[in-house]
This record gives sequence, C-alpha cells and structure tokens, in this order.
Amino acid sequence: MSSDQRNKIARYIEAVCFDCWGTLLVESNGAETHQRRVEHVRACASEHGSATSTEAARAALDLAWHHHWDCWVGGTPSSAIDIAHRALDTLRADVPGAAADLVDRLDATVRSHDVRVLPGARRTLEALSRAGVRLALVCDTGFTSGDGVRRLLDENGLLRWLEVQAFSDETGVAKPHPEIFRQALSAIGEPERAMHVGDLRRTDVAGARALGMTTVRIRWAYDDTSDHPEADAVVDSHDDLAALFGLSRKGQGGHAP
Repeated sequence: MSSDQRNKIARYIEAVCFDCWGTLLVESNGAETHQRRVEHVRACASEHGSATSTEAARAALDLAWHHHWDCWVGGTPSSAIDIAHRALDTLRADVPGAAADLVDRLDATVRSHDVRVLPGARRTLEALSRAGVRLALVCDTGFTSGDGVRRLLDENGLLRWLEVQAFSDETGVAKPHPEIFRQALSAIGEPERAMHVGDLRRTDVAGARALGMTTVRIRWAYDDTSDHPEADAVVDSHDDLAALFGLSRKGQGGHAP
C-alpha cells in the first residue's frame, strides 16, 4: 500500500470491524480442545439417557461439524446450538435441555484451554480507540456460541474496546452476508468510512467489500491463498495494521499483546 493510501486510511476511516478467530484470538492446541469437546458430548449424551462411547461421541460430533461447515460455506445459518442438537440427535439423546447443556460445556471448554491473543492486538485496539476510531466485532460462530466468545474476549482484555459485537448465531446471518457487517456498523459508522480486518478472503474480504468497506487481510495466524478476491491491504501483524493509521511503525514497541 502506498503512502498516499495509508494517509487516506488514517484520515477517512472512522470505524473498524474485526474478525475474531485468526485475527484477535487463536487456539494453540486444537487437537486437545477437540478431544475435550468429544468428552463433553459423550458425558452429556450419557447423562441425558443414552450411554455413549468415546468413539460414538467423536463420530457424532464430527458429523455435526461437517454439516455446520457445509451450511457455513453454503450461506445457511448454523450455530453451536445446531451442532449440539445434531450431535445429540445422532446419539438419540436430544431430549429437552440437553443441547443447551452441551453448548454451555462447549463454551467452557474453549475458555479453559490455551487461547491466545494475537501479538499486538490489545495494543492496537487501545490505540485505535484512543485515536477516536469506533471499534466492532464481526464473528461467525461454530463450536463456541457468541456469548461464549464474548466472555472469552472479556477474559482476555479485548471486549472493553469492542463497543459492538455482531455474532452469526445472534444476527441470524454469517459472513459474507452484508447484513452482519451492517448490523455491526449500525451504531458506529458508515460503510464508506469503515474498514474490516480479517483473515479469510471468502468471508471477511468479500462480505465487507460488498457493503463498500475498506478491507484488510491479516495473515499472522493463517495466510489465505485461495482464489477469492484479495483485500485492499495485506498485513503480517497488528503492528503493521497500526502503522496503516500512523499509530506505530513496524518493529517498534516489541510484540507484546
């Protein structure tokens, strides 16, 4: 991005929306977390009337996840409660209250495991907020509900800077549908003066661009090399993102969160 483009961003962007996973937070031990989720499915099904093996619980959860993934790619809303219902239904344990119980357990799982804040993320959110930029979150949910992600962000010191949070399980639409971005921006700014920062081209870049937002792809956790359209700018870190606003320069300030 040229210096003229950076100056334009610093001058005209009044609101920034952030993706969550891969942009602000990242799971550092996905295999262990998934195993704990499997155990929760097994325990929940057994406690609600269907004695279940670990192998059966894993198969049911994987089936539910693949269905959720297909819905997400196809633009059909799906959420943690849908995943829970499908997994428990496969195990013949989808009795009243069981799915909500399982969602609570899945939410607790991710909060008890090694979820890390991307380096520089706290510093960037704080700097943008102090510079008068309004901040929001636009997040597709899966195993973890929007409420669970909200608590996780709060526990990691990020929620305080995100004055609006739009989750797919609460808005009823997922990225790249423009409505989820529109709801996030409704209280903080107009699309033509807003930016979205995320790691995925198909959802983050395409969705925000369809609404007329400036787009930035961050590739610290995941470098999306798909054929979907590229963002207006690509950055390697939150320090690079802050530099677009003239708030810092790459290499200064270390890499603390």
